[in-house]
Amino acid sequence: MTVECPRCGTLYRQPPHAQRGADATYRCARCRHVFDAGASEPAMLSGDDEEREFAFDDEPEDDDAAPGPLAVADDAPEEEGRPMKSPARFAVRTMLVVTLGFGVLSVYLYTNPEGVRTLFGGVPLIGARLTEARLHPTAVQLNDVKGGYERVQGDRLVFVISGTAVNNSTVPARSIQIEGRIAGTQEQRQVVFCGAAPRDVKELSLREIALLQTLEPPKDWSLAPGEQAAFLVVFASPPTDLREFGAEVVAVQAPSRRG
Repeated sequence: MTVECPRCGTLYRQPPHAQRGADATYRCARCRHVFDAGASEPAMLSGDDEEREFAFDDEPEDDDAAPGPLAVADDAPEEEGRPMKSPARFAVRTMLVVTLGFGVLSVYLYTNPEGVRTLFGGVPLIGARLTEARLHPTAVQLNDVKGGYERVQGDRLVFVISGTAVNNSTVPARSIQIEGRIAGTQEQRQVVFCGAAPRDVKELSLREIALLQTLEPPKDWSLAPGEQAAFLVVFASPPTDLREFGAEVVAVQAPSRRG
């Protein structure tokens, strides 16, 4: 005699020791459904059903016959069509933002110099330089400019450009920078500060002259309106075919203005 699982339809042979009509319950080995054995035996079995092997027991020994649940993938596939963020695109956008920011800052600094001085005037190290108002180089005039060869210590030949700088502005001038120029086969240029030049270089060595050319005047030094100061530009190893020389003011600063 056979019994059928009412859920999945699996057929089982009833064990010989089972009594007909007894209220016995069974568990399906395939779907694990628990059911009563009150179901009547099917009227006829097909040929395929007769050849089917049946396994029956109150507690099935092997549950491997029952199909297990479908495995669920741990990682769900990424949704198709979702745009991926490109590192290269992010870098390009960052560079564009930084470039635009520097451009805006440059325009602001160019069009609002007074505002920048007021804003950053109190910052250490850079504040003092920002609050220094620059005068136009034409505010200082050079007079009595002359040049010539001279011999210095060690019988070395140098070319010296000398003259005086006059402050024609209405405010004191400081940090006056003067550029000397000589031209022969090649052109040479050198910048010195007015107010820091030695009066005579004949007793100096080339090393001492080079050091003096880089000196700045004292911080409290300034050239009052209408006053004048001497300057000296020395060229070591000048060309012997010198054709021309000259000097001009390239930078002038007014006293610091603090708001």
